[in-house]
Amino acid sequence: MLYDVLAVIFGFLLGFLVTWRFVEVGVKKEGKERVAKVTEFAQIVEKKQEVAEKPSNLEELVKYISTKYMLAEVTLLTPEGLPIVSNSSSVDEDTATAPEMLKIANKLLNSDRIFISSGEIKIVVVQINPQIIMHAKVMRELSKAELEKMKLELNSMLEGMI
Repeated sequence: MLYDVLAVIFGFLLGFLVTWRFVEVGVKKEGKERVAKVTEFAQIVEKKQEVAEKPSNLEELVKYISTKYMLAEVTLLTPEGLPIVSNSSSVDEDTATAPEMLKIANKLLNSDRIFISSGEIKIVVVQINPQIIMHAKVMRELSKAELEKMKLELNSMLEGMI
């Protein structure tokens, strides 16, 4: 009886140690492979970002921002509703609604940006600086950090052009 109990305990202990060792080796190999894949992917992304040139005119600026932030249509306009540059199919509608949406955002939310999502349509309106508003139809939701980064980048590029 004592031998049976000792055999069972020894069997459990041996099985546990062998399984633990296999899992430990497997996790180490998988971790190294993941790190290698992530590093490789990061290098590819960095190379693609280096290739993207800074725009030299307003049309290129709209294309650059659209591509970088995955925006479907972009319209830059004045607070009075006059279009500066756009790649939108509905420029007149964008320029008419953007200043009003921003006024509502300022009054109700005390914010310089508003994000509206209704079904598949997502619209973001951001005040880039006191003279320029951006109205964009987006393909995905943008985080606050992305909006701030886009706002700063657009502002610095526009200062160099205008």
